[in-house]
Amino acid sequence: MTTDPTLPEAPPARRRHILSVASALVWMPAYSLLGGCGGGNDDEGGADPATEEPVTQGPPGVVRPTFSRTMTIRLNNATTDTELSFSDPQASSGSVPQADFGDGASMLTPAAQGTVIARNNGSCTGTFGLKSGTELGFAVKYDHPSGPGSTTVTLTPATGFVAGANAETFPGHHSVAKINLYRGVKNGNGAWVVPLGLLNTPAWNNSQDFLNSMYATGVRDVSVIHGAYGDTDAATGLAPMADFTGGQWLRIVDLWQAHWLNAGGGTLVPPDDIKILDLLRSYIDTAASNGPLVLWVPQLRYRPGTEPAAYELRGYRAFPMRDGSGWSSAAVTAFLRLLVSGAHLVAICAARDLPAGVTVQAFDRVLENSGLPTRGHPGNSHYASVVNTTGRYYLTAHDDFAPEDCGLLGALVTGRTVNSTLIGQGAYNSFIQLEGWQAISKRHNADYGSHEKTLWNISTFGASVHSEKRATSVFLAPAGWTPRPYQTTCMMPYVGAYAVSAGQPQGWLRHDLVSVPADAPALPPQFIG
Repeated sequence: MTTDPTLPEAPPARRRHILSVASALVWMPAYSLLGGCGGGNDDEGGADPATEEPVTQGPPGVVRPTFSRTMTIRLNNATTDTELSFSDPQASSGSVPQADFGDGASMLTPAAQGTVIARNNGSCTGTFGLKSGTELGFAVKYDHPSGPGSTTVTLTPATGFVAGANAETFPGHHSVAKINLYRGVKNGNGAWVVPLGLLNTPAWNNSQDFLNSMYATGVRDVSVIHGAYGDTDAATGLAPMADFTGGQWLRIVDLWQAHWLNAGGGTLVPPDDIKILDLLRSYIDTAASNGPLVLWVPQLRYRPGTEPAAYELRGYRAFPMRDGSGWSSAAVTAFLRLLVSGAHLVAICAARDLPAGVTVQAFDRVLENSGLPTRGHPGNSHYASVVNTTGRYYLTAHDDFAPEDCGLLGALVTGRTVNSTLIGQGAYNSFIQLEGWQAISKRHNADYGSHEKTLWNISTFGASVHSEKRATSVFLAPAGWTPRPYQTTCMMPYVGAYAVSAGQPQGWLRHDLVSVPADAPALPPQFIG
């Protein structure tokens, strides 16, 4: 069997990007403007990247033909139960593609790797199939032009299959594409997504494929949000989450929780995720001068038949993050479920809102001073009539395609409830929220469109009803701070979300989407800005 020496034998552990995710779906637009024969890491000069041998080398006395260009497609069968056979190779330019599955094998067995290669002195363009039994599992098309244009490999999977690759386009004369092939996971509205390898035993990191599959056609349809309308669950204290992952988000939370509670022991979490999870863990534990922060979660009752969905805010449930024996497993679970869903979490740190003698660090300052890579948010819609410019992402932007070696938390944003970068710590509260994708991207814009339709916050993995625009913010606050519903603001007021007058909330608050019990107290004067 021909294998990639940079890949483990089994399970596959190379990180890939998603190519396509649905029946008869081609999801591989050529955004790059790189020339088809431009340079790149895989431009080996005179070497065949499939064999690492000079293209003129052969048996003694035999000279192999010299080809100026090759298209190599390295296949990784990441299914657990499906053999795939090479079928119907055709070329419109260059040699007919040939498969090498190792030792003369005609089938690419589960967890095995193989290679398909085509050669030419000019363009290499062709197609082939990968069959599951007598049915076509994947139709593959490659285009490696000799002139202007990008080298692309496009997969069209049959229903139930998905595929991922290490890049959108593949530069160099000797182009190499590395592709994972999967049985998909079906989500609630019938779309197929990549199974996350971090949840397997043994685990492997294919976060790139998984994240990109979250943005395949149909995965993020607002119908998923409509299906999540409902009351807060009495047992967990949490409102339903709209799930794009086909149920995988619960196991993602379990993975993060194991790292949180065991300080990383025995779990495989990508390094980027470890850094931000550890920072959040430390912040909750040490930010307040009087002990660990408490998580406060709105308790909601859905008003049937409303669209966008409207709720009654009936109160708040406390989740002390630490108890007498250490971290509270129930509270950590609640916090991570809210985080993964995209809930708007407000860290109470404004001096006007804190109990006497208590101080709390602002999370945006903590992130800024942590040394972790960040990027300024070009503008968000929180706490501003036009745009809030105080936001900052953890990690830098990665356009509309997940990079190699990434984790799952690439769109975590923090900002201020007061729209000013000039005010000092203590004059504002911090917010923390996982968005779907970083701004200045088509993916972010599409998510914002879904947010505008539903007023749910859209995360990478799903959506949450917890939005300050709905008066359903979740709070992280020091001991001694206790929220309650009020008339006018409905939710507990905080700096940045005080009322304009005794009977008028902030202009951005959608008062029609939330109500409070009739006996909720009138808004105290100190909460009018």
